[in-house]
Amino acid sequence: MSQRNLLIIATCLAALWAGGLACLAEETPAERGYRTLLTVPFGFPVCSEKQYFDLWQVWPEPLRSEAAKSTPEQRQQMALRRYGFQLSPDRSGPIPQQFTSDGKGGLVTNCLACHGGPVRGQVVRGLGNGLSDLDTLTEDLERQGLAEPIPSPVKVPPTPPAPSRGLNQAWTDATLFVMHRDNDMNLVEKPVYTPTPEQLDIPVRTPPYWWSHKKSRYYADGFVGKSSRDIMQFALHYRVPAATFVGWEEPFKDIFAWINSVQPPPYDKPIDRALASDGRILYVNHCSRCHGTYGPGGSYPQKLVSLDEIGTDSVRARELSPDFKKHLGESWLGNYGKVELSLDKGYIAPPLDGIWAVAPYLHNGSVPTLWHLLTPAKRPAIWRRSDNGYDDVRLGLEITTFDTLPSDVTRPDQQRQYYQSAKRGLGNEGHDFPPAGLDEDEKAALIEYLKTL
Repeated sequence: MSQRNLLIIATCLAALWAGGLACLAEETPAERGYRTLLTVPFGFPVCSEKQYFDLWQVWPEPLRSEAAKSTPEQRQQMALRRYGFQLSPDRSGPIPQQFTSDGKGGLVTNCLACHGGPVRGQVVRGLGNGLSDLDTLTEDLERQGLAEPIPSPVKVPPTPPAPSRGLNQAWTDATLFVMHRDNDMNLVEKPVYTPTPEQLDIPVRTPPYWWSHKKSRYYADGFVGKSSRDIMQFALHYRVPAATFVGWEEPFKDIFAWINSVQPPPYDKPIDRALASDGRILYVNHCSRCHGTYGPGGSYPQKLVSLDEIGTDSVRARELSPDFKKHLGESWLGNYGKVELSLDKGYIAPPLDGIWAVAPYLHNGSVPTLWHLLTPAKRPAIWRRSDNGYDDVRLGLEITTFDTLPSDVTRPDQQRQYYQSAKRGLGNEGHDFPPAGLDEDEKAALIEYLKTL
């Protein structure tokens, strides 16, 4: 596709977006941003709608035969389960919320590919999708002969697959996209920096959007001040011209407004308020220094905890390329150096609003419940979650644990159903707080209080 055609497409998209403003002038920027995510495509189709719904024809057996005997509606549900997708509660039709139509029958992935997920089978807006398996989707597209239909104009290493569903390699893609852009976002053939293989394999889970409004810095290590431009790095692609990309800034300001308006879902079961009151005292004494306080007068310290103190898997904090960070900060994405940049290594203790819905825990999703977070010695080495189950006692995912990977689990799509903490970047160690530990009654009280946040 020529640059001229890409610019024509970008102009049409801008006109569509502007036209929407005229029709929906009463919308707030946040409302407009959410609608934009669901209706305006940014980038290129990964496949057509028809091709997506025909993917069952390349599924492994016995799934393919089961799909062949099913109705189209049943096959659509099977596809949602296979890829960890959901239908949108705010958009009609069979297209998953993770895609936006390009108006020509094509499907473009959007922010909800990672930031739209469910709890107990119900979509929660802005929740990181712990079921997503974009690598299985990519593998199926490859078998159908559809992956990367338009060649990239520059040579880049392949993005490694995520080792478990619910995780992603977003930092690999961002590192690769930005390294072939100059400060003004023009595509350059010679990379601005050269990442190591270790810097291109950083699997992470997706945090919820509702933590954003409390933060002044973004991401697990807080390396950059939050801005609407910074989130655009994940929409960048080698085939997007600079003028097109920079022209997306206005709609992304609205998307940014929506991100910062998202509120956490309240816990949806009865809470023992007396027990929660006891748990609040434990929380203030043991957790508030890093995670902040809640209720009237509450505050969030946005504390960076060193790797030595937190002790959790260090791959994300240690390996994200400092050259990538510096270039991002110096470029248009970082407003040419005006956005705060930090190269300190550690992890930001996140807010705990809506923490009940955020499982699995830690930046790499290695801990399935809050009880396991408070009981480091009992964290399972290998576990598999159910799709819709929830553990209200331990507060988190409903899981089955394993000593070893089952012998009949051989395909990559099967293996990604299991979280294997021995794999690189997936370690479940650390966060051994409080250091002296709590007894089971104290854990139950603290967990009950965390339901109220």
